[in-house]
Amino acid sequence: MKEEWWQGQSRFGMRPGLERIEALMERLGHPERTYPVIHIAGTNGKGSVAAMVTDALVSQGLRVGLNTSPDLGHINERVSINRVPLEESLWDRFGQEVEDAGRDLVDVPTFFEAVTALALLAFERVKVDVAVVEVGLGGRLDATNVVPPPLLTIITPIAMDHTDRLGHTIDAIAGEKAGVLKPGTELVLARQTFPEARTRIVAEAAKWSVPVFEPEVEARMTESGPALRTRDGRGVHVPLQGAYQTGNLETAWTAIERLAQRGYVPRLDLAVEALRTVHWPGRFQVVSENPLIVVDGAHNLHGIDGVAATLARAPWNRKRWHLVFGALSDKPAEDMLDRIAPMAADILLTRVPGERGRDLSDLVPRVAASHRVKVVDDPADAVLEAQKLLRAPEDALLVAGSLSLLMYLNQRGIFQYLPGLRVDM
Repeated sequence: MKEEWWQGQSRFGMRPGLERIEALMERLGHPERTYPVIHIAGTNGKGSVAAMVTDALVSQGLRVGLNTSPDLGHINERVSINRVPLEESLWDRFGQEVEDAGRDLVDVPTFFEAVTALALLAFERVKVDVAVVEVGLGGRLDATNVVPPPLLTIITPIAMDHTDRLGHTIDAIAGEKAGVLKPGTELVLARQTFPEARTRIVAEAAKWSVPVFEPEVEARMTESGPALRTRDGRGVHVPLQGAYQTGNLETAWTAIERLAQRGYVPRLDLAVEALRTVHWPGRFQVVSENPLIVVDGAHNLHGIDGVAATLARAPWNRKRWHLVFGALSDKPAEDMLDRIAPMAADILLTRVPGERGRDLSDLVPRVAASHRVKVVDDPADAVLEAQKLLRAPEDALLVAGSLSLLMYLNQRGIFQYLPGLRVDM
């Protein structure tokens, strides 16, 4: 499948700004203006919320486009129709159109901008009824912010991440995320871990006269996943295992209720049924039951705290966890390891392949006094070596620290060699 558009383009390179994507969309005839959009920003939880909202819309008989990032090894996973990745032939066809449209632009679009343009073009060509679009990084200057005022804007919890681009305070980061707000939309705002994030976002919404809707019911975590009782007595449950998914369910259901008010979800009973089978890969995902192997792409402190909170709950707290941990160089690996290490019996540190991967060997002294720790350079070798530690029924393996880590392992097909495979990543 097409993964390159312009010479010298980096898959991970990002240059904030809307000038390039605006020029590209103009040349493509502004397909992003032909369908309603649900735009989702935030630090963590965007993908899970997007999956829940998308499945609820699909349950109504709608054709729904979904644009997310990153992928876990297959680039066309970033653009799906009714949760099915875009056909490879269509990906290549639309990708070529994007390349032809932008080939002679003076300011060459980035990889992410090219994929965003492909997604927005694909949604117009296959005639979606509504598109769910996840922000890549930040909001105000993110390529996805080329969309017109959305039908609905969602902002998930704000936390410290990408501080080199978004600012070094929660207030600054929240301001960048709130840059997706436009006159004419309405906002579903998740419960915020940091009060200053809510304060800043509500203030930004007021500038544009954007009404704000926040969750009114609380979800609880059960052994089979988050559940809540709606104001009209409906029981809603999703089978996602991270403890952090309670907040995502609250946010998604609030959005679904707003979409019901707008006529997009007339059958809430069908939405409830759809959520019972919702899936989202790479977030506390059980890839093997015997032995138990879990992968989680948490890549910042807020995300790692969510993983640790999950491991502290039943049934996961009945296991002896072995950890394979890798992180990118722009992430707070030291603090992330400090948060997750107490949950593990032993630790294998590994390096995410590529120029952004960090050598974690300097972190060995940080955990050596309390854990058996080893450095295994290749993540695939680390997982296979960790498997040898799973000797007793209570032993379990957690692979965490980066979505790029999971992407590499998935591309290598490493999990197909492990016994007890339950879910294909």
